[in-house]
Amino acid sequence: MREKILVIDDESNIVWLFREIFGDTYDVLGAHTAERGLQTARDQEVHLVMLDLRLPDMSGLQTLEKLKVQGYQGPVIIMTAYGEVKTAVQAMKSGAYDYITKPFDVEELKHVVQGALRYSRLTNEVTRLRRELEERFHLKNIITVSPKMIELFSVIERVSSSDVCVLVQGESGTGKEIVAKAIHYASPRKDKPFVPVNCAALPEHLLESELFGYEEGAFSGARRAKPGKFELAHCGTVFLDEVGELPLPMQPKILRVLEENQIDRLGGTRRLPIDVRIVAATNKDLRDEVRNGRFRQDLYFRLAVFPITIPPLRERKEDIPVLAKHFLKEFAGKRNTAPLTIQEDAMDILVSYPWPGNVRELKNIMQQLSLLCDDPVVRKRDLPPFLWDPDWGTKDSNPSQGSAPGMPGGDLNKLFENEPGLGLTQLKKQAWAGIEKQLILSALEMFDGNRTLAADYLRVSRRTLYTKLREYGIV
Repeated sequence: MREKILVIDDESNIVWLFREIFGDTYDVLGAHTAERGLQTARDQEVHLVMLDLRLPDMSGLQTLEKLKVQGYQGPVIIMTAYGEVKTAVQAMKSGAYDYITKPFDVEELKHVVQGALRYSRLTNEVTRLRRELEERFHLKNIITVSPKMIELFSVIERVSSSDVCVLVQGESGTGKEIVAKAIHYASPRKDKPFVPVNCAALPEHLLESELFGYEEGAFSGARRAKPGKFELAHCGTVFLDEVGELPLPMQPKILRVLEENQIDRLGGTRRLPIDVRIVAATNKDLRDEVRNGRFRQDLYFRLAVFPITIPPLRERKEDIPVLAKHFLKEFAGKRNTAPLTIQEDAMDILVSYPWPGNVRELKNIMQQLSLLCDDPVVRKRDLPPFLWDPDWGTKDSNPSQGSAPGMPGGDLNKLFENEPGLGLTQLKKQAWAGIEKQLILSALEMFDGNRTLAADYLRVSRRTLYTKLREYGIV
């Protein structure tokens, strides 16, 4: 479909000129009065309006205002005589995209029109993507039949319309970020940025500069100023994922931002006002963290104005068959194949498994099946053995040989051969390092490289796992 340019001008030769210049590429619509132009903009999908400042029935400024009121969101270019430039500038302050003076320079006119249409395309694309995100993360699109989750959704709908801080609690893989996005896209801030911050993944020495930004010359390597996450989320939502991993020295700085709605860039000399909503998430019990002195009580109370707890998948087993079928259908759609079906005995295994990685782990397993299963029906033998074999992973270990779990028996002999004269303490450290590395590699293999699930399986934080990966040179 060709883009449409609406020319609102009482001079017929102006409409003729636009058709001569742009008629081969665009559809040019003409209107000799403001009222006729407004009616055309209502009746047709117009991509650009060329608006004369002087019209017989109302001024160009009044016409511009009415265009906006009736819902036209595309660019408007004001056409004016040399003596009316001040009025044209006023029109731009009222929402016009640009202005051009009569008589036209043809090359300048082409440049301005093509630039406005590019802007129109970008605006339409942003609007489409925003609507797509809003639709994707709408609560109605979160797959569940669980009464617990349906009750939770009604709570989320009520809290979304407010501006209070929300603390989303739940085990790893339960979908805390999806819930956070659902809150954002159901709120009045939905057209503004949603900025996620993974508090566990950012190194402690970079956390402050990432959150609050820095000025040029604030530290070695700061060649130019950079806004932080809070600035980028202005008028939108900041999602503090894994907020329980925030280092203690950083917590009072976050608290101050929440209380004062202002930030200090590193190296800055003035405070910057911000308007953000905070949604935080954690897989820890922050009340326990407060009792153990690892999390500030005042920050906890500030974040947990409205706490939401997502139940783990093992507590809503009725969702497992629905989610498994949904994921198989989703992956089949991406590969343009028929979705797999799950035999009853295989489904019973899926329902009885405790799913320590929750929905994320279930999704990963369904993706593996969609790639590896040769038959159209998933049977018990197609499932990963750890789902149905309680002894899986322990059969190769032989305690009588003196091997530690996950460490081949011969490795200790090799250690003595290669490092003669080591003391017992050093031997213990090296043996334990070998066990630890092997367990981490096994967990990563089990969860197809997913570090979050591996950390949860090993019962360590993601920060600890990242440290160990660097320590053992595991990329």
